[in-house]
Amino acid sequence: MAQTASDRQRVHEFLTGRGWRADERTADDPGWEFPGSFGGVRCNDVADATPVPLQAYFSYDDGGAEVFCVLPAGNLHGSGCADHDTAERVVSVDGVGPLLDDLEPRAATLDLRALIECRYFGPC
Repeated sequence: MAQTASDRQRVHEFLTGRGWRADERTADDPGWEFPGSFGGVRCNDVADATPVPLQAYFSYDDGGAEVFCVLPAGNLHGSGCADHDTAERVVSVDGVGPLLDDLEPRAATLDLRALIECRYFGPC
């Protein structure tokens, strides 16, 4: 289902109202990031290597339709154990609240160092 400018504005207001911030690292892939990921601990971002914080963004599905996605905090690309692995989820704009109610506390309690050790020194 195509997203409208109104949908995007509504998502922005909803997420920033929950304390999320606009992720402006790349102008071609705008989205939002949950700053409480990893208990607020930050580290340098190394593409495809650093654990990812909880994120949300608009993207396109295989058919070219615009969709809303949430990426839970964790390790990308099947690295590490099942508990620390993460994969993008396509969700309804209207149904994102209950999902974030589950994902935000989990993201806040993840230990960044444990994620890195799981990825590089073997699954937990």
